[in-house]
Amino acid sequence: MKHLTLIIVVCTLILSCQKNIEIDENRLFIKGGIKSGLVIVKVKDNRLKKDNKSFPLLYSIIEKARLKINNEGISSHYNHGEEEHFLNKKTFEYKNELYFNIKNDFYEWTLEKPTSNKTYEKLPINLEKEHWYIIQNIQFRESNSYLRFYINKNGEFEYNDLNYVMASPI
Repeated sequence: MKHLTLIIVVCTLILSCQKNIEIDENRLFIKGGIKSGLVIVKVKDNRLKKDNKSFPLLYSIIEKARLKINNEGISSHYNHGEEEHFLNKKTFEYKNELYFNIKNDFYEWTLEKPTSNKTYEKLPINLEKEHWYIIQNIQFRESNSYLRFYINKNGEFEYNDLNYVMASPI
């Protein structure tokens, strides 16, 4: 009986060690589901000295893409300021994984910079080496979060876990 309890505890710890967010050149994973309004921004580092690996506070936006949940049978309404989606009048189950290079059912992209009314089945931004990116408007545990990541010259994604948007109580 002791061994069974130990096995259950170890398995629970291993499963809970998964990051809240994971990203690579093919997909984005967010524990708890990927919701409409998520934005991926490609930024240009405007620092004079660029040898440090921290996110540049001086940057300009190169491209910006917004994710939308949209398809026949999808409806939405706001509940306490948060958008909820329904598929054929049943609660929509948000996907935890979103692929960049293939179509994702019920999800589509639009380009906000440059401005375009066109929708895309695949991420319309090329994820390039030696560039910084920000993923904004991530709804996680009922809070607004974001992720900053860098793709190094070897094509590896460098990032930490989610950061929460802090709001002043004043």
